[in-house]
Amino acid sequence: MRQRGRGDSGMSRIRRHLAVTPAKFSEFEISKHSVGVTVKRTEEMTPDQRSAVLFGRQHGAASDRQLRSSAFSWEKQQRMIRNNLWRRYSAGVILLVGSPETWHQQAMAATLATSGALLSGPAVARLHRLDGFATTTTLQIVIPVDGHDRSPAGVAIRWSRRLTNADRYVVDGIPVTTLAVTLIHLHADGLAAEKALDSVLRQRKPLQWLKQTFERWQIGDTKGSATHLLRLLDDRIGQRLPRSWFQRLSHRIFDTESIHFVDEWPVHDGAGKLIAELDLADIDLEVGVECQSIEFHTSPADVARDVQRRRALRRLGWDIVEMWWSDLERMDEALADVRLALSRARKLQG
Repeated sequence: MRQRGRGDSGMSRIRRHLAVTPAKFSEFEISKHSVGVTVKRTEEMTPDQRSAVLFGRQHGAASDRQLRSSAFSWEKQQRMIRNNLWRRYSAGVILLVGSPETWHQQAMAATLATSGALLSGPAVARLHRLDGFATTTTLQIVIPVDGHDRSPAGVAIRWSRRLTNADRYVVDGIPVTTLAVTLIHLHADGLAAEKALDSVLRQRKPLQWLKQTFERWQIGDTKGSATHLLRLLDDRIGQRLPRSWFQRLSHRIFDTESIHFVDEWPVHDGAGKLIAELDLADIDLEVGVECQSIEFHTSPADVARDVQRRRALRRLGWDIVEMWWSDLERMDEALADVRLALSRARKLQG
């Protein structure tokens, strides 16, 4: 048997598993993606080739059920495991040896272990790239109430009577709950559902679809998470959406101090050219607050761009106060800076 060397990739292993020559390989139109391969003309494939497609599409994971459906016998599956080509991950789930051992693979395996399971909660928020969940490692699945749990160790389980096919979506090849249902689960778990809702709206998801899903899940539970999210959604309809959660928090703090700003105010020069969209602005006094983040405002190019923008705003009569995340821990100082800018503006206008 050919020994696997250090430079032997998961893609190479899938090629060998297909057991075809390079010429034959190209006939199946196999192209490398984030995980493996995509193979067309499935009806013409052998069981070996069909199983390779499964592993390629599913982050190197496949279920026993899927392998049987691919006409791959149990005896042959056990031989692949004995030969160290495949390995048992958990009850009902097989992994391709040599495939990248990633969080995505674990998430895929969690859904494959239990029939009808969908990834849910913070794991789906990560896959949907919602604000605040980029580094979560939590794995949670939701199962219909009449389902049978066979999930791997370390996977949290949620049971649902309301889950339907309309609540199913696929991200990166992984079956997950839709964004609307994900928000409901986040709120039910006491996680940052409001922050996540803002992130969903910034992705320009249809408001009517969110509303209809919340209403469907609200039936019989008028004090639950769906009802709370409906209120949050209603509060945002017709309002300017803050560019970030930091901006929303800052706006709320200023409101409690009777300092009222509008979100996302565009400033143009005399020729009508857009100079800036201020995060927060007092339009009458021409005082703006910029809620800065390290991610977008600390590189040399970012700093140079911000300097040029502030100069242009100053020439137009605007006074700009910068706020950083750390200022939330010393709001007295930040409030003093904003009040000083507002006071100067009033004197200039008086």
